[in-house]
Amino acid sequence: MPEHESFLPPEYVEQRRDHRTTFLAIGLFCVIVAAILAAFLHRQSQLQQVIDVQEHVIKRTDEAGLQVAMLTALQQSRLQMLERAELAAALVERVPRSVLMAEMINRMPEGLGLTEFDLASTRIRTPPPAAATAAHGRRAARGETTDKDSPKVEVPRYMVRMKMKGIAPTDLHVSRFLSSLNEYQLLQDVRLESTEEDLVEDDIVRRFEITCALKPNADVRSSVDGHNAVQDVVEQLRRNEVPW
Repeated sequence: MPEHESFLPPEYVEQRRDHRTTFLAIGLFCVIVAAILAAFLHRQSQLQQVIDVQEHVIKRTDEAGLQVAMLTALQQSRLQMLERAELAAALVERVPRSVLMAEMINRMPEGLGLTEFDLASTRIRTPPPAAATAAHGRRAARGETTDKDSPKVEVPRYMVRMKMKGIAPTDLHVSRFLSSLNEYQLLQDVRLESTEEDLVEDDIVRRFEITCALKPNADVRSSVDGHNAVQDVVEQLRRNEVPW
């Protein structure tokens, strides 16, 4: 008789073995399903986080776009205001003729006088760049127009030239006057065009001609001497000491 012989029927033993195998398979299946479900839920959580981050980035991008648009509009408004301010400033005479005449008179040596003073203004026109002109022509040929193609108001700029004729006792007086004009910070191209000897009421004098020009950006408001020159000439007029 075998040592470990069982008294249970073989059919019963086989059935119990099948039951254990079935329970084990069901347990493994449940574990696998649970793992798959946990992985799916974890994946969904990560995907939701990515979607939230994307929406946050899109929102921040939209806000940044609005801020950039506002900044661009403010910049355009600032440029327009600067252009208008520059145009308004150009319409104001930066060097009044009274101040200019006062400076001329105040810088004359004693005994020197002017017999003629001519002042002429010539407008400075800036030609548009060739590339911009060609691009505008191509857009116009295609029938395309933009706001940038609208004509821009050019701020008027003038070149002011002066010609002075006068008489002086000697060439030294003319030289002093010429040197004083060269020292004036608002003038440029100061030149002595001619000087010659002449007889005026039995007196030998030097008749001279001087030309000069105002600097393009000349502004008497930046010169402290302008106000003082006017005040000096006013005082001389009161004392009848202006050398005409």
